[in-house]
Amino acid sequence: MRVLFDLVHPAQVHFFKNAIGRLKADGHAVLVAARGKDVALALLDALGIEYRLISDKRGGPLGLAREWWIRAARLYRMAKNFRPDVMVARVGVTVGPVGKLLGVPTVVYDDMEQARLQATVGMSFATYICTGLGYGRDFGRRQVRFAGPPVLAYLAPKYFTPDADRLRRCGVNPDDRLIFIRTVAWGASHDVGRKGSRPEELRGMVERLTKFGRVLISSEGPLPDELGAWRNPVAVADIHHLLAFAAIALVEGGTMAAESAVLGTPAVCLQSYNFGYLVALEKQYGLIARAGSVAAALPIAEGLLELPDLRQQWRQKRDRLLAESEDVTEFQLRMIERAAAEHPVKWKAK
Repeated sequence: MRVLFDLVHPAQVHFFKNAIGRLKADGHAVLVAARGKDVALALLDALGIEYRLISDKRGGPLGLAREWWIRAARLYRMAKNFRPDVMVARVGVTVGPVGKLLGVPTVVYDDMEQARLQATVGMSFATYICTGLGYGRDFGRRQVRFAGPPVLAYLAPKYFTPDADRLRRCGVNPDDRLIFIRTVAWGASHDVGRKGSRPEELRGMVERLTKFGRVLISSEGPLPDELGAWRNPVAVADIHHLLAFAAIALVEGGTMAAESAVLGTPAVCLQSYNFGYLVALEKQYGLIARAGSVAAALPIAEGLLELPDLRQQWRQKRDRLLAESEDVTEFQLRMIERAAAEHPVKWKAK
């Protein structure tokens, strides 16, 4: 079997890495198309995953539109030469139309119900749309649901073991009380209208939270020099080890809030995302808090850090989530096999 993955974001590298590894180990041919966004290429390199770079992130609506056309054309040529049996992606903005043109079945995953543009361009053409915990949209027969948040594909205990030595090598003591803050670049199409934390807000968080432990700030964009003393020294490839040992995480991105939750670390989301998986993690499992702003997040974080049994409480909640979820990587592999079996491709001889 021949499988083509289209990875356009660092989180997608993590999401599919175990499925890619399993397919290769089982003797299947795998081709990865990559996009130069943030640390995606560095992650692929660190994980030893071979890839072909077919586009780099462009800014603004016009830049994104131009990049999409370039990426679609290059992916079309790549797929036509590779002749995949199945194409796989998150959302599938590129693989959906390309797969439709080539007659190749596409398996796409979505966890952002409000991202209407992505759904229109990508999932309109998908063969299967796979959705997890709390997803609120209905795509009819093409939709296949799985139990649990998508991040379990790489952070379930079967696939991830926190390593304290990785932190120590970076000068971070895992026995300290670590308070992790994460800001993002806000350049994706679903980020339109959102703004990140201002430097003065970050200073305010540091001033109020340092009494509870060591504050570490990780930023996708440039961090002001005045906050350099709190810059996170842990490499991006080891960020999940840091999340696992942190006492709490205050994050702007929904994915990292979910990652914290499945690692048993309380997460306070600084944005007001209403994605179904975040709502479920908050309302159904009590693992995260969607504060929506720095002003609202700080008292929540302080209240949590004052709890004497915070870690124990969150591990119990996390254990319940794990017990009610399935192996997402195994689900990915089953969907690839299903797509190949139910929609065989008839490539013409070269």
